[in-house]
Amino acid sequence: MAPKVDFDYTKFKNYKMMDYIRPVGNLFCKTYYKVEFEGLENLERKGGFIIAPNHVTEFDPLFIAMASKRKFHYIAKYELFENVLLNKAITHLNGFPIVRGRGDMRAINYAIELIRRGEVLCIFPEGTRSPDSTPQKAKSGIGLMARQTGADVVPVAIYMENKDKKGSKVIVKFGECIKNGDLGFTDGGKTRENKAAAALIMNRITELWEECRCR
Repeated sequence: MAPKVDFDYTKFKNYKMMDYIRPVGNLFCKTYYKVEFEGLENLERKGGFIIAPNHVTEFDPLFIAMASKRKFHYIAKYELFENVLLNKAITHLNGFPIVRGRGDMRAINYAIELIRRGEVLCIFPEGTRSPDSTPQKAKSGIGLMARQTGADVVPVAIYMENKDKKGSKVIVKFGECIKNGDLGFTDGGKTRENKAAAALIMNRITELWEECRCR
């Protein structure tokens, strides 16, 4: 049985909190870290799709949000929503909870409806922050979400020179879209295909990350 959190999966809304904190977020990305954005043309798409970044720090959602004025919706682990104040904050930043490893149909159906409404869904394929800032193996959840939503996926690399040092350079690079039809989904073999799709997406992210690192 899924743990109970206070989140309304019947409400689909773009909250304005990010608009209010955007000036501070932009200042943070220019001062505390030196954030550069690349491949922004790959966000210039109509309709709903998924963006899939590797996960380095707790600031990653902010980095992603500062790349575009378009609203993004974030999948976050349900444990974060058990705290009332954190629940409210994440919800108003367009986040929603998912119970990981269980095929949480409430969250999946919510994501499907977001894509149908033309929204952008942000999923961190690794499921947690990398311990050494390098891309890690993807969980199958990104494959499951791509299958269920039918959405295309834009891979994103977040490269940081030194996440613990103020003023470090950060590159957020958006790659070319991976068409849903290229992820290898069929009517059968869902578990195997979800894992293969997740690996393909993570490979693209890693390629982008290596391009940033090798400069």
